[in-house]
Amino acid sequence: MRGSRYFGPAILFTGVLFAPLFRAWGLEGTGRDSLSEIRKEIHQLEADRSRDLQLMQRLEKRVDQLEGENSRLKAANAQIKNDASQATQQVKSLQAQVEAGPSPKTMASAVNGYLGSHTFTLTGSAGVGFIYDQQSSGYTGFPNQTQNAFFLDWEPMVLYRPNDWMMFEGVLSSTFGQTGTGVDLSTALFYLFPYDKLTIGAGLFDQPFGDWYETQSPMWVNRFITAPLPYGVAPVVPPAEMGLEARGGLQWGEVGQDFDYTVWGGQGPGYTSNVLGAAVTSPIAAANKQTNGKSIGARLRIYPLPLDANVGRLELGASTYDGKWLSGNYMTSWGLDFAYLYGNLQARGEFLRSYRQMPNGEPQDNREGWYVQFGYFLNDLKVPGLDSQVNRYLSKFEPLVRYSGVNQHFVSHDDVQGATGIGLGGVQVGFIPDFGLNGSPSLYAPHSREVALGLDYWIAPSIVWQNEFDIEVPHAGGMFVNSKGVATGVGATPNDRAFLSQFTIGF
Repeated sequence: MRGSRYFGPAILFTGVLFAPLFRAWGLEGTGRDSLSEIRKEIHQLEADRSRDLQLMQRLEKRVDQLEGENSRLKAANAQIKNDASQATQQVKSLQAQVEAGPSPKTMASAVNGYLGSHTFTLTGSAGVGFIYDQQSSGYTGFPNQTQNAFFLDWEPMVLYRPNDWMMFEGVLSSTFGQTGTGVDLSTALFYLFPYDKLTIGAGLFDQPFGDWYETQSPMWVNRFITAPLPYGVAPVVPPAEMGLEARGGLQWGEVGQDFDYTVWGGQGPGYTSNVLGAAVTSPIAAANKQTNGKSIGARLRIYPLPLDANVGRLELGASTYDGKWLSGNYMTSWGLDFAYLYGNLQARGEFLRSYRQMPNGEPQDNREGWYVQFGYFLNDLKVPGLDSQVNRYLSKFEPLVRYSGVNQHFVSHDDVQGATGIGLGGVQVGFIPDFGLNGSPSLYAPHSREVALGLDYWIAPSIVWQNEFDIEVPHAGGMFVNSKGVATGVGATPNDRAFLSQFTIGF
């Protein structure tokens, strides 16, 4: 009984003792399940956060895109407003132009912009001159008269360039003087520019012989009013050619040490009518010549002084021109020339010869000529004691001196009675001078000499007032030949004095 009495309390004590442990075992299972749930929630939150971050990034990118589009729209709107404003101003300007009519500037711009690439340029020169020639005496059979006349010459040049590699040039010479108005076609040719170092020309062009016809003959370029005797009324070499030419150049040393060349071929040397006696007349331009041959020519020029040497610019040249003329008779010529520029000083000169076979057993027509000239700009002249304005006027002057001469066996009467002035502005009739000629009979003497003194006043680089005093000093000897072939010896020769004044503008 006693054992049964203690057995019950023992069981009760044991139950009380192990009850918390049993409870802990139950709580441990429940906590494990809760922790798992928490971890799942944490993972879910992390996943949600990652998605939210990605969404935020996409939203930020879209916001940036929208802001950029908004900026572009604002800029476009501003540009549209600006364009609209400009268009309004242009419309107003066009309306004003339409109401006012086209101006010369607008017309020139429209012509120069023809089809976007065409250019049309009108340039050239014009001049008015006065000649006073007091002839001391006349040749036997020729009139003796005094010149006292005004002359006008206009030489427009048209340049038309359809593209970068082609150009057309045409020059007309129109003269009004004592014999009326005359028009002469001086040049008309096409230029092709295949590349920088080559130019090809085709048509009627100035003879590239020497340095006169091509570069010095324009009235506002020539320092004197008249031409030197070798290029005057009875020139040594024909003034023009109809054919083809090619030219180019290169630098062979330092800057300024250059070389250029010109070669050409054409219809051949031309002279006036081939009747007996007249066959010895002067060379003429290709527009009015008789010939049945061809010609070739070449000119070489070298510039030996480098610019850095500061000793001026020197040009040395050599030319030749050869061909066939009447009935296959030969004509050959050669020449040497120089030009030197140093500061205010300019000097140039030439020597040239030609040999021409004559028909019908006539003696050979040999000619030679030369000239040398000097000029000095008074830019640095300041005379003490003179007003500054007077010194400015004096600084625009350029004094000049030129000596020229020709030698030939004979001169045709036709040269004198109806001499050609082609290349100098039309046709001169007898001793009545043309523009740029002084009308002296001494010009036609077989052995003429001339001293020319000049004084130019340069208003602008292409506007000049020129004054020239010529002293004709013909050398004894030679003969005139009439149209029947009758030769007359030149006896006493006149010693003329001529004064010329000319105002010229190049444009």
